[in-house]
Amino acid sequence: MEQWYKENIEALRHKIIDEFSYLYNKYRKKNQSIYAMVLKLNRKATVAAMSVSTLGSLTKQHYNLKWLPEEWTMSIVDGIFADDFLDDFTKKINEYYGDVIVPKIQSGANKEEEIEKNIQFYIVGMKEAKESLVNILGLEIENIVFIVSVDEHPDVALRSALAINVDSELLREFIEFKSENS
Repeated sequence: MEQWYKENIEALRHKIIDEFSYLYNKYRKKNQSIYAMVLKLNRKATVAAMSVSTLGSLTKQHYNLKWLPEEWTMSIVDGIFADDFLDDFTKKINEYYGDVIVPKIQSGANKEEEIEKNIQFYIVGMKEAKESLVNILGLEIENIVFIVSVDEHPDVALRSALAINVDSELLREFIEFKSENS
């Protein structure tokens, strides 16, 4: 992992923890159980937006969309200061991309390899955040499927889910869905 990633993994981990904890507590107060969370990344894997889906939302908002994270819309929309969460980190990685990665690509570096480094960075950050969240919020977090998704790289969702999560019934359900729909 390059130096910038090593220096910023902790910041990413904290932003994921803070945003997920906010959403977890928000939906818990509404007696809704989150079964999955996704970080949706843009094509450069620099902008991350977190969304969750709850068992309750499957009957209303996400009917028949249980394992289509690109369709989940439950996120930070309460008018809170988003810089407290992933938006703040997005500024950092976009700056890094513009200042370091773009010149590397212009000098001949492989663009897809550079994007893959960002994807791997988010996967590692999510894995570390989930491990911390299990300690902070309790063992039930282990059963929530954490996913990284990039529209232009459909393999990332399954790859990330396998790297981030421990074996669970919901993870097996997601794997089965992805296997049938790939």
